[in-house]
Amino acid sequence: MAKKKQSRRVPRSSTPRMYGNGKTSRAAAPVERQGQPGGAAPVVKSAGLWSAGRTDSSPAALAKEYHYVFADLRRLGILAAATFAVLIVLGLIVR
Repeated sequence: MAKKKQSRRVPRSSTPRMYGNGKTSRAAAPVERQGQPGGAAPVVKSAGLWSAGRTDSSPAALAKEYHYVFADLRRLGILAAATFAVLIVLGLIVR
């Protein structure tokens, strides 16, 4: 039996990734050190994940932005209903 080879991974960058709006993936969190010497892990105070990039968006704005999604969902629903109908009819015929 052949031995599995481990794939080489590219080392990760130390800089945070940037996304479309120019913000990092997470909010910067200050690090506090405990006053105990030897082996104490640093405590990280984290801001909420959604606190930095949260914007208000009304349902009207979303409907305007995603108008094509409703047509696709409608088409997908019709296709699913037709598929179930064909399965039911075939189930009755094959018996």
